[in-house]
Amino acid sequence: MKSAALALLALSLLSGCATHHEPLYHWGTLPDASLKRVREPGDNSLSAYEKTLLETIEQAKQLNKTVPPGVYCELGYLRFKQGRVDEAMLHYNAEIALYPEAQPFVERLKEKVKELLKSRSST
Repeated sequence: MKSAALALLALSLLSGCATHHEPLYHWGTLPDASLKRVREPGDNSLSAYEKTLLETIEQAKQLNKTVPPGVYCELGYLRFKQGRVDEAMLHYNAEIALYPEAQPFVERLKEKVKELLKSRSST
């Protein structure tokens, strides 16, 4: 009887380890697009990467999942490089809103953007 009780206890403990947890973030095809961007740099891969970032955000919203860390910041950087500074700042702020722990980094990034804009306007 004792061994049956121990077996039942062990089985219940092991079955608790087998539960499936849904992922917190929706990554979509972002890891593959990121790798492709590194392996095949250029305008085509950058455009595809930007499209993937936007799709990842939209799909996460549709699936009621969280946008992965860094996605808004990365999109903000692309917008900055395109000269769309106001949009870049909106994406940086979205990153902070979603991940408050990123605020020190993102605020430094925003300051660097402002410094670059100031230096460009003074030349």
